[in-house]
Amino acid sequence: MMRKKSQKANYDRPTTVIGKDTLIETGKIESKQSVQVNGRVVADVEVSASLVVGQIGHVEGDIHAAFVLVAGKIVGNVVVSQQIHLTKTAIVVGDIECQSIVIDDGAKIEGSFHMREAADAKAEA
Repeated sequence: MMRKKSQKANYDRPTTVIGKDTLIETGKIESKQSVQVNGRVVADVEVSASLVVGQIGHVEGDIHAAFVLVAGKIVGNVVVSQQIHLTKTAIVVGDIECQSIVIDDGAKIEGSFHMREAADAKAEA
């Protein structure tokens, strides 16, 4: 019997860190590298690598990323080509679309959820 190899989450050390006392209000933030949000971002966020929303981090806007780790709050739709991990302190108000999800006990989701097949994610990328 052949086991399906699961995609291990790749939360690289962030090259961009938005500090806890920082507010960014803009139309869109784009990065090809990993980003960590410990402050407040009011913008759409597009990250080719991983996005980490720290426990005191807050994002208001739509998110597109390969991997997302949420310990804080997201208000907006989240599209993840690989895996999203919601820790016990995570709050997501919006729809989630991903290939794989990890939800810790205590995480809160208010919105719809759609899991796509790996082939769908590759076709879109």
